[in-house]
Amino acid sequence: MTQKTRISFEGKDYIWTGTDWCDAETSLIPPLVIVRQLNRLLEQELRSEDTAISDTAVLIERARAARDALQHNRAEALMRRALRLSPGNRAALAVLCSILRARRRPQQALDETEEFQWTAYPPLLTSRAAALCDLNRWEEAKQEIGRALASGGSEEAFNVVHRIKAKRPDLYR
Repeated sequence: MTQKTRISFEGKDYIWTGTDWCDAETSLIPPLVIVRQLNRLLEQELRSEDTAISDTAVLIERARAARDALQHNRAEALMRRALRLSPGNRAALAVLCSILRARRRPQQALDETEEFQWTAYPPLLTSRAAALCDLNRWEEAKQEIGRALASGGSEEAFNVVHRIKAKRPDLYR
């Protein structure tokens, strides 16, 4: 697929830049409700292109971009494919966990990464900790994010810490 794709929806043209949508006429980002409709229209076109990819790193990168563009179905499909090609890939599991959380399925995110809960891979630990926060399991989230920070901090990890502190400041006294 070319870097930019033009799609018409309800009498207006929109451009997919590879990461975002914009109104072809004004270059403004359309409202979220329109972005979701545009994503559905684009999904079929991207699906055929995605199935030709066999490089796990490329699949992970596309899944991240799809997740960030709110193309959650596509993002999950890409990660499932990456995990079939590279079972147990920690980077793919971290992205899958974040996608399932974005789809409001934090328990499934934990269930699917349970086997890897003792990993030393910070992005996966961070994503699992965020899923625990989604479920209001604050003490467990604190333990998980502590392990992530011990292996290496990130902006996402510190965001989880702030989230825990906001809801359960008593855990940090």
